[in-house]
Amino acid sequence: MNSATLSVPISAVPKDVFDFVSNPANMPRWAVNFCRGVRRDGDRWLVTTSDGEMETVVESNAEYGVVDFRWRPAPSVEAIAPSRVIPNGEATEYVFTLFQAPDMTIEQFQAGQDSLQEELNVLKRLLEESS
Repeated sequence: MNSATLSVPISAVPKDVFDFVSNPANMPRWAVNFCRGVRRDGDRWLVTTSDGEMETVVESNAEYGVVDFRWRPAPSVEAIAPSRVIPNGEATEYVFTLFQAPDMTIEQFQAGQDSLQEELNVLKRLLEESS
């Protein structure tokens, strides 16, 4: 399985970046190509995508800067998108890894990378404007 790791430098303190990206309610604000909406359903989050609604779990650890997204596009299928909030002096490097799904063409995988880079740029802009 192919993977691509993308990152974006953000002129904001790591705690602010971590708090923002680890909160699933913020996904529609920055993951604009992937997330059309999000709602809480008990202990889980349901993310509305162009392919329909998908259960999402966010596993995070502030001490280590871990923010891992686990998507469940179907009952027996799970995908992971690991990300890290890394201190870089007074700023932050946000790193996100995307995996190519088994049924995804290389063209679709490249389009996913392009889409993710756009979203990381949106995240950067949002967080830098609020700092």
